[in-house]
Amino acid sequence: MEKTITKKSNKKVASEAPRIKTVTASARYLRLSPRKVRLVTNLVKNMWAIDAVVQLEFVNKKPAIYVSDVIKSAIANGANNFNLRKESLFIKTITCDSGPKLKRYMPRAQGKASEIRRPLSHINVVLEERSGATKTKFNFTANKRARGPVDQEKTTKQEVAEEKGSKASIKSQIDKNSQEAKRSTPTQKRRLFNRKSGV
Repeated sequence: MEKTITKKSNKKVASEAPRIKTVTASARYLRLSPRKVRLVTNLVKNMWAIDAVVQLEFVNKKPAIYVSDVIKSAIANGANNFNLRKESLFIKTITCDSGPKLKRYMPRAQGKASEIRRPLSHINVVLEERSGATKTKFNFTANKRARGPVDQEKTTKQEVAEEKGSKASIKSQIDKNSQEAKRSTPTQKRRLFNRKSGV
């Protein structure tokens, strides 16, 4: 009896393979056009989740705020519910599906009414835990090298010399341009065509 129990327990241990953990989040019935939301979701496909949030901060589109919130929600779900590291989460899929359309009407000529469709959209995000070192585009912990006072003096002397040279070249360029402009402007000549004289 004991032998069979140990065999069963060994089978259970062998059958439990490490699974890839996925985390999901969604936002539904957003008053945004799916076509416009897809412009933003296509930007952050196949990116690390943290990089995607940083990227969306600089996107000047209305759906970027909503997409960023959904990704942040998925990151929070992974961190709180599954004890996953935020840095190891990768955007596996991010989709925008069309929802129902709200029908509105605009009065037109001759008693007609034209339909206005206000589309709704659903955003779905699936994050996946990726093992290994995370490669982020944005490096926030970059240490700047401190320069010594000798290096600063050298650079300032070089910069001053470069500025003087650049100022002189700019002045000469401006002089040349102004001379060419004066040459190219036509002098006022006697009118060849006089409307009142009939010539």
